[in-house]
Amino acid sequence: MTILSRTSTGAARPPADPSTVDPTTADPRAVVDALAGSVQPYLIGVRHHSPALAAVVPALLDAAGAEVVCVELPADFQHWLPYLSDPAARAPLALVGSDGADGPMGFYPFADFSPELAAIRWARQRGVEVVCCDLPLGDPGWTAGTTDPDPAELDPAVDAGPTADGDPDAGAPVPGLRRSGYAAALGASGTGRDGDDLWDRVVEVRAPGCPPEAVRRAALGVGWAMRTDSASGDGVPARDLARERHMRRVLAEAGADGRRVAAVVGAFHAPNLLATASTDEVTAASTRPGGAPAGPLRSVTTPAGPATANGGGTAVTSLVPYAFDLLDSRSGYPAGIRDPRWQQSVFTAAGDPERIRAAAARAVTDVCRELRAAGHTAGTGEAAETVRLAGDLARLRDLPAPGRGEVLEAVTTVLGQGELLGRGRALARALETVLVGAERGRTAPGTPRSGLGPAVEAELAALRLPNPDSPKSREVRLDPLRTELDGRREILLQRLQVCGVGYGEAIAVSGTGDGAALTTRWQLAWTPSVAARLDLVGVRGVTAALAAAGTLRERFRREVADGGPTAGQLLTGLRDTARCDLPELVTDRLDLAATVLPGTGTLPELLAALDLLEALRREHLPGTTADSRARAAELAVALLDAAVRGLPGLAGSDTAADAAALVDLAVRAGEERIGLRLDEALGHLARSGSALIQGAALAARVLLDLTDLETLGNRVAGWIDAATGPDTRRHLHRLLGGLLTAAHPLLQSAPAALDPLLERIERLTDTEFLDRLPALRGGFDVLTPAARERLLHTVTERLGDRLDLALSAPPELLARWAAADAAGRAVLVSRHIPIPGTPTGSVDAPVGAASGPDTPTVGLTPADRWRLLLGRQPDRLPADARRYARALDELYGAGQGEGATDLGQAAGGGQEASFPTAREWADELEALFGASVREEVIARAAENGRTDVLTELDPAAVRPSMELLTSVLSLAGGLPEGQLAKLRPLVRRLVEELTRQLATQVRPALTGLANPRPSRRPGGRINLARTLRANLAHTQRLGDGRTVVVPERPVFNTRTRNEADWRLVLVVDVSGSMEASVVWSALTAAVLAGVPTLSTHFLAFSTEVVDLTDRVDDPLSLLLEVRVGGGTHIAAGLAHARSLVTVPSRTIVAVVSDFEEGYPLAGLLGEVRALAGSGVHLLGCAALNDRGVPCYSVPVAEQLVAAGMPVAALSPLELARWVGDRVRGGSR
Repeated sequence: MTILSRTSTGAARPPADPSTVDPTTADPRAVVDALAGSVQPYLIGVRHHSPALAAVVPALLDAAGAEVVCVELPADFQHWLPYLSDPAARAPLALVGSDGADGPMGFYPFADFSPELAAIRWARQRGVEVVCCDLPLGDPGWTAGTTDPDPAELDPAVDAGPTADGDPDAGAPVPGLRRSGYAAALGASGTGRDGDDLWDRVVEVRAPGCPPEAVRRAALGVGWAMRTDSASGDGVPARDLARERHMRRVLAEAGADGRRVAAVVGAFHAPNLLATASTDEVTAASTRPGGAPAGPLRSVTTPAGPATANGGGTAVTSLVPYAFDLLDSRSGYPAGIRDPRWQQSVFTAAGDPERIRAAAARAVTDVCRELRAAGHTAGTGEAAETVRLAGDLARLRDLPAPGRGEVLEAVTTVLGQGELLGRGRALARALETVLVGAERGRTAPGTPRSGLGPAVEAELAALRLPNPDSPKSREVRLDPLRTELDGRREILLQRLQVCGVGYGEAIAVSGTGDGAALTTRWQLAWTPSVAARLDLVGVRGVTAALAAAGTLRERFRREVADGGPTAGQLLTGLRDTARCDLPELVTDRLDLAATVLPGTGTLPELLAALDLLEALRREHLPGTTADSRARAAELAVALLDAAVRGLPGLAGSDTAADAAALVDLAVRAGEERIGLRLDEALGHLARSGSALIQGAALAARVLLDLTDLETLGNRVAGWIDAATGPDTRRHLHRLLGGLLTAAHPLLQSAPAALDPLLERIERLTDTEFLDRLPALRGGFDVLTPAARERLLHTVTERLGDRLDLALSAPPELLARWAAADAAGRAVLVSRHIPIPGTPTGSVDAPVGAASGPDTPTVGLTPADRWRLLLGRQPDRLPADARRYARALDELYGAGQGEGATDLGQAAGGGQEASFPTAREWADELEALFGASVREEVIARAAENGRTDVLTELDPAAVRPSMELLTSVLSLAGGLPEGQLAKLRPLVRRLVEELTRQLATQVRPALTGLANPRPSRRPGGRINLARTLRANLAHTQRLGDGRTVVVPERPVFNTRTRNEADWRLVLVVDVSGSMEASVVWSALTAAVLAGVPTLSTHFLAFSTEVVDLTDRVDDPLSLLLEVRVGGGTHIAAGLAHARSLVTVPSRTIVAVVSDFEEGYPLAGLLGEVRALAGSGVHLLGCAALNDRGVPCYSVPVAEQLVAAGMPVAALSPLELARWVGDRVRGGSR
């Protein structure tokens, strides 16, 4: 579809001059006199949005005594002029039209400061006829593609070649383009700013205080200069020549009866409208195929005709409300104007310099108000200085009043304060609010309804979806890849959802297995609010496609204004543009994704991007072309490589989603044959990652045939053997959890993997097995109930525990055999004779359990052990063993996922009721497993979110650990004050013990910080070397021949705390994935706060920043105050840290984060550069898990290093050593 642009704007590329004068030698005054002196037609050259021209057009038309006004609009819009000029209508409004579904589309927004609208309103008030003189939308002239000038239209004297003599009056010609001396002079009159608008500098800012005729002459002169440039260069586009031929014909017809005709057209076209249209030209234009036949001229006072056709053509037109924020050229409208609200103020001033100066003062005052609302200082003094500077700039440039450029320069200079970030961005937002505005237009009552609402209603009716005639709500299931009708329905529903119309709500649909769903479900309903929202959204387009594209463009513009888009925003935008079938936007987003995603995307984001790109490549989503599908395939390779490069950053993760993502990535990379790098990354993670990631990495290596199945089985058996204490049992739990995210099918199908595990479980004594049971059950709990059931089925088959249903003996005989077996077993037990097949030690009590009536004595068979650790078939367990199953089911339940809805006894722990209180459950755990395992299980319950178990932990008996403290603190925030008071002794014990252990390690690295400069004042340790050198003159020889130095002038080393005031600012990420690192940071800050050399600050941030420096010496209070959770905005934390810097060379800023920035990365990098450039000592500390293994975003860390912030994975001890090195004056 061809979009008609208005070449009459000042920024448009000019066409050629048809006059008989040589533009390179002619006197510009003579040419302007000729243009301004034309009476038939009377020329008013305009730019589509021009406050200066709009203010003087009524006076010019009055002076010309116009009887017919011709405006540069396609003839198809003639019937809308009465509604456009209705006094009850409020601008901005827009005329939109298209010639058929695939024909060209014209888009013409109008504001009060649009000269054409001013002329139409004047004509309505005077009762003067108005004629749309541009080509009809159906005319083939719109699609003329050549840019060669028409020989019949160009003057032979115009030389299209380059200037040969280097005339200085020609200015600096563009290579291959010959510029007129007049255009060069006009260009030289600008300010030199980037993007300086020639029209603005020559017409707009010089118009205040000038007579209307002077403004008209200036506009005609600029138009002539621009046209001569184009004619002397590449030539005028054939489309513009065809339009001008049509305009001349219409002008000739309008004045044929002697009426005075005024032409309000683009100043660019005005010079070529003086030629008289020949009879042959008029005939050819009126009979051109596809052109609209000549018809009667229409006035704005003539009753309007049908709203869907023009002269029997096929053009569909609309008059819709518009808005200032869309009128701004930065919104994507190519013929827009910068800062519409400012332009409205200039128009309202009506050319009075004093009123424009007052408008500038009001704008500056409003900007200061917006800055204060954003938290920045901007008072009366700054406002007065800004206004003064704008006025001075205007006087220096000999302007009657400050223009938009002068106001922006003054605001940027005074209010921006040279700060691009923080205040600079707040200033940009304030300028957008004040100078752009959000005023919205309104059509007059009685205007025929048109635009988006009727278009969508007609499309809904055609697709047989709920519409005004059939509004009943219903649910639909669509298969867009199978039927063309469902495809059209899906696209329309996606477009309406993007526009926020509220017509339909998508219902989640699950795919088969791990695949994505290809069908969709929607709950649809037509309500009155849908019609109202369609009218609101109609400002962005008159069809669903245009409205969706406009909405997505505006969303993207706002993301860019905020420094983005982020990886998540980009993926959302790409998915929405594809679903809405907008190929151009899809291509744009793919190009941007190739730049943004590899450097900022997290592993889950990269995997989501790969899924999306695969859907695009397979055409599962509309909105693609052959080129975009090829780009998607290329981008997928780049993203897969980036994801593999970022794998080392997962080493410290304890999130199950990261483990699953690791396996998913490994499988994808294996399919693409990314070999050596992936092998190395997985090997690194399997050796040094957290327990969860080690297990997942091992599973990935097995799936890729990098590790054999026998090694897998032996490795798992070794994990079980090593689980002899609390730490190793927790390690076993996490290892199994990571491994079974992907490798559980191998245990079912591969004997080499399962046999070592079976053998190890069977070989353990009951005591050893029961000690490991909670950890084993927790590891296998990552499987769905159905997967555990299938694994148990495989295990029992291998163990021979299945019933032989093929026996031919009668039931009576079987009953006698069973009775005999029971009697024999009873005799053996009574005589304490070992029973063959029973594991040794089966009657041993668990370690730590007190013997008594509540301690069960069980003999667990291998199959029963597997039933316990898989949490399945509790009804087949012995009575005593069911107590273990019931106690663990209280923690793990029946599981989630496939098979979780099974309500039979096999789904849980039998028919017994759950424990009524946490105390009873804790007592049962201690009776079954002993005190040590009880503490482990209760701590795991706390990790899973059970707050009622915290009171069962004995502060005096509990073993302090980072894992337990992290779990307790994660739950403390949700407790009422009464329960929190009961919890404080436990937290205090954990914090004090861990702080003491940490201080023992850290403080030696910070003591003895001394200044190497000598000092005569005692206080520090003596500097022996300097003392000897200073007292060599004071020596004495003793009687035994020895020479001694008498230290009459001792030299000491002054303590650093007496010489320097170092400031350490810890900027700690407290987002949802940072629990362990927050605890480490708080404890470290408490230790460092005790060092007199340092002034320690503690800033906690997620999406907001909280200064907790006043609590840094009390780690208990600090940890209870911090609330872990939320997003990540590192730039905000650094901005706050920058406000604390007084002496950059003695300030250390340490950021503790996983560097998964949730906001645009540009802001973060800018803050880092600002701090590094000021001389601050920067360090980025990667997040550590409770084992001290780092977890962070590798791509973002690499960019931070390049920006000036070193990033390292440091333990608290290593951080203290680094701080000590900086204070001692070590290298940066």
